Amino acid sequence: MRFGRVEGVVTPVESDGKTLLRLTVWLETGSRIDTIREETLAPLREAATFADLVWHADQWTQETIGTTLAERGWEAIGAGELPTEEPGALPRSASYGVRNLTWESWKSR
Repeated sequence: MRFGRVEGVVTPVESDGKTLLRLTVWLETGSRIDTIREETLAPLREAATFADLVWHADQWTQETIGTTLAERGWEAIGAGELPTEEPGALPRSASYGVRNLTWESWKSR
């Protein structure tokens, strides 16, 4: 069994007069960090405040865990708190604890 941590961050970007969100989701497994998802997306709802950006980062990070990572044998086992706005803070998701029970994880022991 392997354990890891997943987080995502969004950054507003301008494109053709519209505000889009650049999403990056990564998986940290102790000895390495892998970028799982990186794309520019249209906001699902208004993204005017720090809390709005955190909401987007968290929703898309949960989606990534439930789709992309689930297909690779990962599942969420816990979550931290959503970040609050502080000077210099990035709009990011909660930190999600994940585990992997696939045969690949047993072979790499």
